[in-house]
Amino acid sequence: MKQGIRMWTRRLMITGAMVLAGAAGCSTSADHAPVASPSPVPAVSIPADPAQAFAAAKARLGTESAHFAQDTGGDLYGYTGTVDAKTGNWEITGKYYVVRRVGTELYVQVTGKLPDSTFIDPAILERLNAGGWAHTPLLNGREYSVVFNDKFPWNLANPALQAKRVTKTGDRTFTGTRTITQSPYTSHPTRKDLKVSATLDDQGRFAEIDLYADPKNPTRPTIFRFTDYGTPAAITAPPPGDVVEADPTILSALVLL
Repeated sequence: MKQGIRMWTRRLMITGAMVLAGAAGCSTSADHAPVASPSPVPAVSIPADPAQAFAAAKARLGTESAHFAQDTGGDLYGYTGTVDAKTGNWEITGKYYVVRRVGTELYVQVTGKLPDSTFIDPAILERLNAGGWAHTPLLNGREYSVVFNDKFPWNLANPALQAKRVTKTGDRTFTGTRTITQSPYTSHPTRKDLKVSATLDDQGRFAEIDLYADPKNPTRPTIFRFTDYGTPAAITAPPPGDVVEADPTILSALVLL
C-alpha cells in the first residue's frame, strides 16, 4: 500500500556480548551501559457492561492514527487503509484503485482494470493507466456515503455502536443485533435484525466488527478492522505534475459506498 510511512532504522556496532543483551530485550547506550527496552502498555480492564465498554471504545476513535480495513470476502468491495488522526487525511487501497483524501480533496489512482470505467473520460483514464492521479472535490451529499463521509473511517464502527441487545460473550468480545429498514421509501417497509459481533483490543479500542448482512452467505460476515493504533501517518497530496482534474462522477467507477 502506498503511504507516507517509513520505518526508521539504526546502525549498530555489535559485539557478541551486545547480541546476547539484544536477545534478552535490552539495548546499549553510547557508553555501552545496558538500557532496558520500553515496557509494553499494560492491558486495561474492559467493563462488563456493554454500553460502558462501547462508550469507552467510541471515545478513543479518532484520537490515534491507525490502519483499518473492510473485508467482504471478495475483491470488489474490500480495501485496506491508513488514517492520520491529526489531520483526518486517509488513504485506502482496493484491488483496482487507490483513493486518498487530503482535507476536502480526493485523489484517485487506478491500479487495475476497474469493473466499470464508463464514468471516466478516456483521456483521463489514459493518464490514470500511465500512473497518474485524478483530482476531484468531495461529492455533494457525502453525508449519505460511508467512505466519503467526513467521519470515515471511524464510522466503520457504527454497526457495533448502533447494535441493540448487546451481551458480553468473552473477555473482550460482544454480540448484539442491528436493525435495518429495507425499502424504507415504500408503503410497506420491512425491518430486519442483523447479527453483529465486536472485539476490543487489550486497550479497550475497537479491533474488529463483524456484520452478518449477506443472506446468500449468512455465516460469512463483512468484517471491519482497526489495527496498529498509534502508527505514524503522513498522508499528503500527490505531486502536482502527476495530477489531472476530473469530474466527481469518476468516483462511481470505484464501486464504493
